[in-house]
Amino acid sequence: MSSLARRLLGSLLAFVVYVIAIGAFAPPATLASAQMAGRQFENSDAGYLTAVYGTGILSGVGALITLAFLVVLATIWWSQIRKWVGGAAAIALIFSANPPQPASAYYDKTDFTEAYTILPNESAFWIPDVGANKDNQSQLETEEYLKANKVAVRRFIVPHQKLSGSGGFFDFYVPAGRLIIVDRTPFSREWVAQSHRGTSNKDESFPCQSKEGLNISVGVSIGASVLEANAARYLYRFGVLSPSGDRADPKIIFTSVFYSRRLAEVMDDVGRKKVQTLVCDEITSRTFDKANEEAVKIMESVKQKANDYFAAVGITLDFIGWADTFTFDHDVQAAVNRRYISTQDQAVAAALAPYAATIQALAAADSLRSFGQKSDGKLPTTIVGLPTQVGGLLNELMKSGPVAPQGTAPAAPIR
Repeated sequence: MSSLARRLLGSLLAFVVYVIAIGAFAPPATLASAQMAGRQFENSDAGYLTAVYGTGILSGVGALITLAFLVVLATIWWSQIRKWVGGAAAIALIFSANPPQPASAYYDKTDFTEAYTILPNESAFWIPDVGANKDNQSQLETEEYLKANKVAVRRFIVPHQKLSGSGGFFDFYVPAGRLIIVDRTPFSREWVAQSHRGTSNKDESFPCQSKEGLNISVGVSIGASVLEANAARYLYRFGVLSPSGDRADPKIIFTSVFYSRRLAEVMDDVGRKKVQTLVCDEITSRTFDKANEEAVKIMESVKQKANDYFAAVGITLDFIGWADTFTFDHDVQAAVNRRYISTQDQAVAAALAPYAATIQALAAADSLRSFGQKSDGKLPTTIVGLPTQVGGLLNELMKSGPVAPQGTAPAAPIR
């Protein structure tokens, strides 16, 4: 057998051994590194050291297997390569099989460190890619920091393991799990019509109709948040932001970190539509007058139903209430104003009725002639349009009671 044939056979055997070794090592290494990585969320120095050293050792063992294969290959071909291209070029040729590359972190032939910072307003979940990942998930318990009057900030390092069969000659490193981050920043809005008020300069009021079909527009103030205990439910309902790009691209497939949909985005979309549905359902079930009369009851019902809905999808409703007056069509509002004025006039006339004799006496008296009014001896049915000078006199009469004619006892005050 020629020396070239022996080298080829030796190279083939070395490659077979390498593939078997990597194939046997990769699955348990992926499981172990993913589980150890979750210990970074523990409030423990030992947990962090276990995660860092453990995942580092596992990654190093994989690299040693690859290095051993390269050494064997170099030994087999060294003398021949040196004859072909020279010693220095041979070294460059050997190490060019796995050259350093810019970190793409989640899909690369070089294992670079991939680190993320978990902020105080964020909840983080680490989910292993394989194995019993329902049982082996871990979460950063930021609420525990709050109870101890501490601030939760954590750096998390995503471990990588080689994926068997992912490369033509050398396999790629991929994340052993996925880091999911939920932004818990609270949300608040004033959904009103006026451009100088509220959270937007657009008309964001809720247009509804009464039972008769009269237009009623209302404004709502609302606040909401995602509590840490509800972060998983929130994720289940609203998911994460999908990475942009071709989903068949390995660098998209093996994205290491995902961010939840922002609460502001969810509330301005689904949340706003739900609140509008609840508000308009209440108003439409009532007549125009009842909707005005039962504004408090309407909001109490909306609050209860909104609480139930948002709690079911992982959102805590901090507050909700009216943020504006009820607004009607111009003609309807004018009619409402006239009716109110008429009602007040009737109330004033009713209040003055016990003083009819006194006012009639005043109407016939010379004192009214001094105001330029013609005395007709009749009691006014409304005070709208009466001379302003009469107002003070009527106030005094209301305080002192009716003035009795001479020779009679004063009338008893009305109770």
